[in-house]
Amino acid sequence: MRQDGQSSTIELNAFTSEIFDAHRALLASADPAESLTRVFEKVGRAASVDRVYIFENHSDEAGTVYSSQRFEWAAAGVTPQIDNPGLQNIPLRAAGYSRWLDNFLSYRPIHGPIDSFPESERARLKEQSIESLLILPVFTGGDLWGFVGFDDCTRERVWTEAELDLLFALTITLGQLFSGQQSSDADNATIAAMGLVGSMLEIDTALLSETPVSRLVNRTRARLSVTVAVHRFFAEEHTTGEVDAGRLFTALRGRLAAIRQCDDEEATVCRTDVSAESFDLGVEAALDVVMVVTEVLAVIAERNERAEATANVTVMLRKRDRRAELVITARDPDGIPISPGQTFDGMAFLMIRHLTKKLHGIENNRKIDGMLYRLSFPLQGEQG
Repeated sequence: MRQDGQSSTIELNAFTSEIFDAHRALLASADPAESLTRVFEKVGRAASVDRVYIFENHSDEAGTVYSSQRFEWAAAGVTPQIDNPGLQNIPLRAAGYSRWLDNFLSYRPIHGPIDSFPESERARLKEQSIESLLILPVFTGGDLWGFVGFDDCTRERVWTEAELDLLFALTITLGQLFSGQQSSDADNATIAAMGLVGSMLEIDTALLSETPVSRLVNRTRARLSVTVAVHRFFAEEHTTGEVDAGRLFTALRGRLAAIRQCDDEEATVCRTDVSAESFDLGVEAALDVVMVVTEVLAVIAERNERAEATANVTVMLRKRDRRAELVITARDPDGIPISPGQTFDGMAFLMIRHLTKKLHGIENNRKIDGMLYRLSFPLQGEQG
């Protein structure tokens, strides 16, 4: 994908649309094999790669992890590898791919030009005429199922953070596809969040036609980025029905803070502090709350008012009896509360209204200096 100005934004928007089309097509298909072939071709073209493929892991009684290629799409003029016997029953560690397996188990990708890879990994890749590749783990029910790969056979390439987020999102869909009846509440909640982000992109595009494409792309990327981060946390923690709010928000602190970048060179202090008390929260509610926080921070990031651009923003989730309370406040670098700015934009209004309804929440709409947003909602089992 080109990375220059407006053309790269338009390409990223098209790539984003392909990921959501893939999400819908794969989950609605009665024939996963046929759907994977079509989806991989579309995603591969949108990502400007030459091959897209899936490997499934399996273990023997001794615990040795093997991996075998199951599905593949290859561009015209590129040699397919699906019938390559050397890509079946690969003992990952013994074959020199311990780094890959360790990264996968930690929910981390393998990517970049293969000339930068350890020597033990290069020979098999060179045989396939690969110049650069991206490999992402696929989890089902919190366990490593396998991985999806993207080969570039024509150039050395570095994948952008936006591309990584989009393709990580695809792995969430693939995990659900291969999980069968074993999908957990955490998996289902993440898939529902993916569907919501895709639906909101369609709604925003249709209803908010005057919104610049760059804003649609950036907002969708922020939504996807936190969804991927929550999915990673669920996988690492083997989360099923509930999650510790404190641990979740601690894990997401960096990702949420990154939504709001402080670009003002004159700002000496510009922080986004994210925290939560330790209490159990249903996985669906947890994802909904994280999405609300994402919307508020994204709106702040897009505003031009200097007061909010240089503000120290605090996000706090706490338990109050049988309810939870989300409070987002802002103070200037001198600690003085900042008056709330304009109301949410159309994208945030639509998303937050939907999430508030799902949470059975109550928003505090009073204009209080320092308070940007406040939401109270019942904990699991207390609705009604």
